[in-house]
Order: sequence, then C-alpha cells, then structure tokens
Amino acid sequence: MPATNSYLEVARDYADGVRVLFAPSGAPTGERGESGPASQADLAAQAEKLVPLSSSLTTEAANQLASAADPVSSVQASTQLLAKALTDLRISAYLLEAAEDEKTNIAWTGDRARERGTSDVGATEELLQIVLGEASSTALTSERSAEQPQDIASARYVLSQTIEDTLAVISERTSKTGQAALAGLFGIGLGEVGQAVGLLGQNIAQLLGQADKLSRLYGLVRDFAYKAYESVLALLGPNVAKVAGQQVLNWLAEVKEAKFFGNLLEKLYQTKQTQASLLPVVKDSNADRQKFVTAIEDVEKLSEECSRQTDLVDKLLKGLKYLGAAVTVLPYGAFLIAATYVAVCGYVVLNGADYVDADRVKLLNRVPGVRQVVVANLVGA
Repeated sequence: MPATNSYLEVARDYADGVRVLFAPSGAPTGERGESGPASQADLAAQAEKLVPLSSSLTTEAANQLASAADPVSSVQASTQLLAKALTDLRISAYLLEAAEDEKTNIAWTGDRARERGTSDVGATEELLQIVLGEASSTALTSERSAEQPQDIASARYVLSQTIEDTLAVISERTSKTGQAALAGLFGIGLGEVGQAVGLLGQNIAQLLGQADKLSRLYGLVRDFAYKAYESVLALLGPNVAKVAGQQVLNWLAEVKEAKFFGNLLEKLYQTKQTQASLLPVVKDSNADRQKFVTAIEDVEKLSEECSRQTDLVDKLLKGLKYLGAAVTVLPYGAFLIAATYVAVCGYVVLNGADYVDADRVKLLNRVPGVRQVVVANLVGA
C-alpha cells in the first residue's frame, strides 16, 4: 500500500520546515523559498511552526502503520517513523546548541549558524528522504548473493546457511542495540524508569505542560525530544507499549547488568531451536529449485530490513545519550528520556522477535519471519 496523499502532503511540509531550520542564516531554501534563521528568535519562530507539523506527521504515519495491508507497507511505515523520530531528535540537539549559546550570551552570527547547521545537514537530508519515501532502494539494501544455486542440492545447502546466518545476524544486532538501550536505562536509575513505565502510552505532554515555564528555545528542545518519543511510541501502539514497558522492567530486573542481555535474548528468541526445526523442512521439501531460490532471497531480505531499522535505532540511542544530560535537568525531562529509552528498547526486541518468528515473543506480528518464509515457500509446494 503506497503512502496516502494526506501522509505525503504532511511529510513534504515537515521536510520543507526541517530544511529551512537547518539552512545557513539568511539562505533561501525549501519549496516556499523561506530563508534560514537569521537570529535565535528567528530560529525559535521557525521551530514553533514545525511542532504541529511533527505531531501531524506522527499521526499520519501511525495511521499508515495500523492500516498497512501487507508486510512491505508495514516495514516502510515503521522505517519512516524511525527516521522521523531521529530527525526530531536531531532538531532537539540543534536547538540545544542554540539555547546554550543564548544562555551564555554568545551572539548569533552567520559563521556560527552555518557551523551548527551544516554539521548534520547531510545526515538529516538522508532521513528526510526516508520519511518522504524517496530513498534509493540500492542505498538501503546490502549486496545479495552473486549467483543463484543451479541445482536442488546446492539450493538446500545455501538456504540452510542463509537461515543460520540470518537468525544469527538479527539476534546479534538486536542484542547489541538492546544492550545499549538497557545501559541507558541503568544510567537513569530503576526508580525513575519504573515511574516512566507507568506513564508509557499515556499523555506525558500533560506533565510537560504542567512544568515550570522554560525559556523559548529550551522549551523547544524538550518539545522536539517529546516528538521523537511520540514517534517511537507510535511504532508500538499504546496497547503494546504498556505491555512492552512492563517487559523492559522485567528484563532490567533479570539481567542486573546490560552486558548480560544477550543471554536473555537467546532465551526469548530461541533461534537455535528455530534453526533446528527448519533443517528437516529444507532437507525433505519436494519444492523445485525456483522455490528454494525465492526462499533464499526472502530470508536474506529479512536480514537487510531488520538491520536497516536497527541502524536507525542505534543512531537514535546515540542521540538520546547526547541529549539526555541536558533534557533530564529540565522539568519532567528525566521521565521523558526514560520513557523514550523504554519504548526504544521494547521496540527493538519485539521487532527482532517478529523477524525471527520467536514463539515466546509475539506482541508484534507485522512481517512473515524466517520460519514463516521458509515454510511458505517449501511446504506443500
């Protein structure tokens, strides 16, 4: 299902606003020919116009994810939400630099604005291309197998190896990313994490609205950090988010230290058991060679898609780590950062479980995972 017109319309307006925000001071940019901010007040005014667009885009993307008619649409909507969350976090970090300049009476100058804006402009444009659905497919996938197996025996061997490699890659990448998210939570403290879990899926914006009045730019720093949180939460949905939050608390209690998360994840995913159960399916299938080739390609694609999303989550976690110290000193900022870490950790584990078809973790069911792909191609063929 392609992106709806309403999504694309909001996404274009959002992307235009982001480009203007990051543009060099006074430089015309964007479809409307607006100029880059010429002062801190100008920057704040442009960011304020972007806040409602960010909210609208999250709503549109969440609607697309909820109504996705096929796995391809689900993957695209999920990836767009991740890219949008990371974009909002980059905006928050950008505004933080400007807010701190203003706090220390560093004057706005063209050189200073250009230095701040150009450092992330390339990476931000790549994210906007994903949000708009315009990213090149060749840039998003790894190199596929150069040669297809030419006989059934070779096809059985290649598929068996592909299953093993894909299960290992997804599990290892998810473990590494989940460990980073847990490390962030341990750094915040279990007390605040527990309170944040209680708020997960609820309207944290009400708390932020009750907070002490912040300066204009610092308020926007927190606003866009919150918009990033909203985007991650939309990946889970409010009902799954509540369950995932409690699961994250259980994982924290069980592993004690982030470095032991890999062991826990293997218990959850049981990839060795999945691989063992698929070996006889591959060995005994009467499917023709083309069915095996399709299965190989589809399993490889699962690894690519999951890795692409995990790459975005890794960048999101780095942004949270950078921004966390500043945001947590703002009223209710610690809850916001903790809730975002919880949502990110929950999503990355549940998403990985979906890709490996983990029997013990079935809260997300958006893509046919490794087991389903192999069985669909080889059983009854």
